[in-house]
Amino acid sequence: MIETQQSSATMAGIDETIGRMEQFYRVITGQDAPPSEAVYAPIPAEKDPTEHVEKQLKRLLGMLGQVSTPEAAHPWTPPMSVYESDSEILLCVDLPGVRRENVEVVAQGNLLTISGLRPTTANNGFRLSLNECRLGPFRRAVMIPQGVAEPSAQMKEGVLEVRIPKAENNRTATPRPVPVN
Repeated sequence: MIETQQSSATMAGIDETIGRMEQFYRVITGQDAPPSEAVYAPIPAEKDPTEHVEKQLKRLLGMLGQVSTPEAAHPWTPPMSVYESDSEILLCVDLPGVRRENVEVVAQGNLLTISGLRPTTANNGFRLSLNECRLGPFRRAVMIPQGVAEPSAQMKEGVLEVRIPKAENNRTATPRPVPVN
């Protein structure tokens, strides 16, 4: 009898958690959570309650990811590696899936700004269920040292390489686009 009461309390707690997640979904998206075959049904005795809740959370979080549009999202910052030799600085920015025409590199004074857009890929009838890739607009600003020459940039296999020769040069504060080859 006591075991049944604990089991019922656990199930009620799980159903309450699912209800709160659905409320969270409504607040974030302004819509009701799409129906699922087991949203309000009791958890079958043969199923692990924790797995059931995890499945529901995964479903709701996946739907949250579908609702947001990457183009409306805040810009993300792509990862970058910086290498330096006696003669130049090399910035390598990871941008897989980004076409070179979707990348803009601008040098202004001591600031180098890399921006662009990683579009969503064609889904060919598939529905996105998990996405760990950042989509939409991106921006990366890098301070570069005084007295360097004009940078050059090129895309190689999803990596933007910006080379900045170390040379004395009068730098102006006027924005200068850097062509990406």
